[in-house]
Amino acid sequence: MEHRPVSKEEVLRDSFVSIKTDARFTEAVVTLRDESLLYFCHRVGERWAKAVGPEGNEGGCSQELLDAIRMFRLNAKHLEILFDGGSCWEWRPESV
Repeated sequence: MEHRPVSKEEVLRDSFVSIKTDARFTEAVVTLRDESLLYFCHRVGERWAKAVGPEGNEGGCSQELLDAIRMFRLNAKHLEILFDGGSCWEWRPESV
């Protein structure tokens, strides 16, 4: 039996716990099952993402995901993350 590699979208989907955004959808924090965090900032002239591992340490699932992020978009419509390898994860707020 052949095992196919797990995409980063699947890793994020399986690890996702919650997301918090600011009121203008320019910053977001994604909490993962291992208690690591992915921070996103996307506003005029500024776009970055960073990972904080469990208990503020390096590593964790967030670092694995950050290392594979090719691009992301954050706005009132969605947080969309495109990974190396072509997989994509998207979160949409319930009320826009």
